[in-house]
Amino acid sequence: MFRNAVMVLLLVLCVAACASASDAIVEFEGRYWMPDLTAKARVTESNLVGTDVNFKSELGLKDEDFPEGRFTWHLTPNSKIRAFYTQAEFNGDQTVSRQIIFDGKTYDIGTQVKTDLELQYFGLGWVWEFIDVFGGRLKAGTILEAKGVAGKATLDAPVAGIKESTDFIAGLPTVGASIAVNPFKNNAPYVSDNILSDLSFYAEAAGMSAGEYGYFVDAEAGVRWTPIKYVSVSGGYRVVSLKAEDDPDYARFELKGPFAAATIRF
Repeated sequence: MFRNAVMVLLLVLCVAACASASDAIVEFEGRYWMPDLTAKARVTESNLVGTDVNFKSELGLKDEDFPEGRFTWHLTPNSKIRAFYTQAEFNGDQTVSRQIIFDGKTYDIGTQVKTDLELQYFGLGWVWEFIDVFGGRLKAGTILEAKGVAGKATLDAPVAGIKESTDFIAGLPTVGASIAVNPFKNNAPYVSDNILSDLSFYAEAAGMSAGEYGYFVDAEAGVRWTPIKYVSVSGGYRVVSLKAEDDPDYARFELKGPFAAATIRF
């Protein structure tokens, strides 16, 4: 999977190098995401016995809000390179109601377990809006990205003297589509230059299946307001879903919820 991801990265960089950057615009976006977490996993030792664990219901993992940073380089009005990075940490503290076997360690019924889950989500990609019609009021195109998730899960039972951690990393190239609609764009003959002309609506989704090894999906939809040329604010709803499997081990994570963002461009 990583070999494929590296190939996509190289392709994106080649496109950037070959593109004309004379009209390039650079954007920096800060996001604040407020998602609900779903986290399930089974981790064995030497492919022996392991337990399917629901990190929220069985280990008390709590939802957390967290920021994300994005960088976008507009090569042309319809082509851009973008990169993003997100880091989050989730914690739980709960007495387990059934026996849990995690990476060779056994946590018996009644054991107090403190759980820590660290996630890093990152990506680099190319967006090409080759459809641009109705005077820019409708744009659509393709997304080609390489995305990865790295993390660490720790189960600590200090009273029982048991502590176990496992690291994981997964990456895939993803393909998808995007669409942006600005129905009130001020070059329309029936609309004056007002606040509505600065509103646009967008949606995008990208993903990839790796067959028995899992899948990756990232999708969002939102509204963006650009009151002046160099600043915009936006908000919407985003879903990120990942499953990585190496039988008998697997990890499945899903984050979905609203976000708010502000962008500065140069």
